[in-house]
This record gives sequence, structure tokens and C-alpha cells, in this order.
Amino acid sequence: MRHLALVLSLSVGLSASADADFKPSQRQQVELGKRAAADFRKHEKILPKTDIRVTTLKRVARRLLDTFSDGDKPWEYSFDVVESKEVNAFALPGGPVFFYTGLLEKMKSEDELAAVLAHELVHVRKEHWAYAYRDSMNRSLVLNILLMVGKANDNAANLAGIANELIFELPFSRKHEIEADNLGFDMMTAAGYNPSGMVKVFQTLKGEAKGGGPEWASTHPDDGRRIKNIEARVAKGGKYPALIPMELPKADPKTKKGD
Repeated sequence: MRHLALVLSLSVGLSASADADFKPSQRQQVELGKRAAADFRKHEKILPKTDIRVTTLKRVARRLLDTFSDGDKPWEYSFDVVESKEVNAFALPGGPVFFYTGLLEKMKSEDELAAVLAHELVHVRKEHWAYAYRDSMNRSLVLNILLMVGKANDNAANLAGIANELIFELPFSRKHEIEADNLGFDMMTAAGYNPSGMVKVFQTLKGEAKGGGPEWASTHPDDGRRIKNIEARVAKGGKYPALIPMELPKADPKTKKGD
């Protein structure tokens, strides 16, 4: 990432017409996500498919995805649970989703799980990673030179060479995070979940941040207005179903990242 940071520090703007050249297609996003997910699984302790934490994650995810008329298309979703104390969850481009037991243990309801899942699924469906990649490339001096000599399309065609570090570490913009909050709210309520679960999980993560901050929350803008915005929407929505209690087994206390 050091070399990427150096390149981006020399950034210049490109014309809007270059956007289509640098934004990965949906098919490219799927392939990149699948490759990165396969590599990630090799280095982390992934719970077996029969584990109740995995089946619960998949059941809630399916309930959320069923709110869309197009189902999974064109994305190829997968849902894995990582046994680790890290308080984290993330979605890769194209559909792979990873949830850490450290975050699951903080949740007292399936509605909280649905809130984080819906937020991450919006990132996939709205192609936030692809737009973040496009924007970073548009700021790159090196790619600006390539564009001027007519090689931008070659760069887009060679996306298979993107390093995993860029796939995992490219941050979303504040605009993307707010969109994921709002559309995630719509998704979970359409699926019949109580959106106060979103308030509760963000409040929990905000409290965790006081001690250094969970990794999931550290990548999301949180100046208090996010929670207030969600609380305002909950208040306007009227009556919602009761929260669904969630009791899941705790992670092995001896588990360490990479075990």
C-alpha cells in the first residue's frame, strides 16, 4: 500500500469521461471478490458451514436478499464467519461477506445482525468498492499519463492484477457510508426486522470506540449524526416488530487471528 499511497499523493484530476474506463464492471467485481475471498479463507479460521453462527448469518442474509425482485443477480454472495476476537465485518466486491465472532458476541438480537448485514450488502449492490477504485484511479498521476497516451482501456482490462491489499483496504467515502446506512435501514425494515437494532448496534460500536475502537467502526464515519439520523427514522416509522433475541455460542477464548 506504500507504493499506492505515493502514487495517489501525486494526484491530479481526470475528466469525467474517464470514469467508465476505470470503474470495474460487475463481472470483474465478482471475479476480484471471489479471488480475494479464497485467499482470505486460507489465512483465517473460518467456522464450518454447520456451525449455528454460520447458519444464523446465512438465514438472516437470505431474508434480507429476498426483499429484492432480482434475487442475487448479478452478484455471487457467500457468507462466512471468522472465529476471532476482532470486532469486524466486511463485504468484498461482488458478494463475499465475512463476519467475525468478536462482533457477533456484541449482539443481543438478530435485528442487530440484520443491520450490519444490510449495510454491507448495500456496499455490494451499489458497487461502492468499484466507485472508490475508480475515484482513486482518477486521482492517479500515473494513470493520467496512461490515459493521455491511450492506454486506459488496457488498464481496465488488466484488473486481475489488482493486489488483495487494494481490495481489502480501499476505503469508502462518507457519501457511500451514509447511503449504506439509509438503504440498509430500508432493506432490514422491508425484511420485517426492527430498525432499532441498527441504533443498538451502532451505539454498541460507538461505546467500543472509546477504548481504541473496533476495526469495523474505525472505517466508518461516526460523528454522532449517523445514530441521530437512524433514531429519527425509527421515530417516524411507527410500530415495528419486536426485536428477535439472539443467543449464540461464544468464540474460543484461545482463538487468535490466523489460527
